[in-house]
Amino acid sequence: MSYRLDKPCSDVDRADFIVKYNHKQGLRIEETENAIFALLENEIMKNNEPVENPNYENELIEARKTLFEQEFFYTSLGWIRRIVNMKDGSKKDFLSDLLLQIKAGLELGQVVEIITYSQPDFSQEISEEYMISLQERKNATLEFIGECLKRTVMDFGG
Repeated sequence: MSYRLDKPCSDVDRADFIVKYNHKQGLRIEETENAIFALLENEIMKNNEPVENPNYENELIEARKTLFEQEFFYTSLGWIRRIVNMKDGSKKDFLSDLLLQIKAGLELGQVVEIITYSQPDFSQEISEEYMISLQERKNATLEFIGECLKRTVMDFGG
């Protein structure tokens, strides 16, 4: 349930309320003629009063899906993480830092194993542990390399 500060209130009380609920807790502040509200994630304003957002779950699912599609791209082998964690702890951009090495390895006849992901269930929290459970190791193919090159061109704006 949201938090409320009735008006009139002092400038100090108003500032303290905003600091406590917005700056420290990240709640959204809404102001009406009669009060200042700090809304929980699942609340919206309706008729100058906070109410539960009936679309909250669908909006949360859409937000998770949008974030996932920014951090991953789809190929015939599965979803590929754009920024990958290397064994040494460093991070690499899959398309700009690793793709040409993978392509060269395939051209030399090597088996190049990559980590792909299944698409998550966006109705649940997307934690790193959950993402690890969706991993699958697959061998890169020339078709996969072509898809990645096309993705690079699409990302570039072509």
